[in-house]
Amino acid sequence: MNVRLVSYAALTMFLTAGLSLLLIPALAQNGAPSPKPPCIGCSVDGKTTPRTADGHPDLSGFWNNHGTNHLYSRVDDGSLLFDFGGNGAGRPAPAPGAPPPTPPAPLSEPSYKPEYMDKVKAITDNSYGSSTDADPQYDCKPMGVPRSMATRDSEYSAFQIVQTPQLITILFEGSPYSTWRVIYTDGRQHPKDLDTSYMGHSIGHWEGETLVVDVVGLNDETWLGGGFTGLKYANIHSTQEHVTERLTRNGDMLTYEATVDDPVMFTKPWVITPKVVRHAGPEDELLETTCITVDKGHIIKPTEQDHFTCNYCIPEKKDK
Repeated sequence: MNVRLVSYAALTMFLTAGLSLLLIPALAQNGAPSPKPPCIGCSVDGKTTPRTADGHPDLSGFWNNHGTNHLYSRVDDGSLLFDFGGNGAGRPAPAPGAPPPTPPAPLSEPSYKPEYMDKVKAITDNSYGSSTDADPQYDCKPMGVPRSMATRDSEYSAFQIVQTPQLITILFEGSPYSTWRVIYTDGRQHPKDLDTSYMGHSIGHWEGETLVVDVVGLNDETWLGGGFTGLKYANIHSTQEHVTERLTRNGDMLTYEATVDDPVMFTKPWVITPKVVRHAGPEDELLETTCITVDKGHIIKPTEQDHFTCNYCIPEKKDK
């Protein structure tokens, strides 16, 4: 599965440094700096929320939390410790000698009815760390809602929003491949003869500064969470899943909130932990990704002799 490999950053820095040396003579000759690159949906100062012609907040742009989603940590000698399968994926890499980052706030979990909680726990007990071959993403099935929006997986947090008065399109970079969903804002209602689908049917309206989205028609072939999201008991749901989303922009930050109801499996509606994502800025763009089911056969199941700790961990020093 495709990820935004952080090694690209090192290569980019090397190429940029070399290119800068080539550009210095040219800049000295004409005295004119390069034109500022265009940026779709950027705030003028990072704090002012851009608006559309009809006065609503403009959610357009590429959102990917750039600069915070690293699949590595920095160890004492300055080396980078890559951990593509560990629970630290998606967390910032602290500077050498810096104190460890504050753990993220606990994530809320859905409240399942007892008969379904037994099934959820059985899936979790058969997981190796945060991975299990029961996860639909390993069959290259779309992430669904709210997982495609709320996931904290670094490789899945990138999406492009294209906003018009009649509809808003969300283009996902890796969910688990390039896919999309449409939110209709033209006043229509949900179809009465709706067929279920991975992303369901979405209609939206504005409540002040917030876009409120109603999602129905979701099939039961997706999970609510999984992977590196940190959600331990949030996976299965029924076709009666109903999601209410709220997207609020403040400058270059976008807050995603959602309430998930499933009268078949839940004892009460589940209010997810809000996610805040940052605008990518002018120097990043949506990439095309594909999904091939090569990962599934390599996922290890836990045994009495083999328990998950983390990938590529540094062994503890014997002299401690």
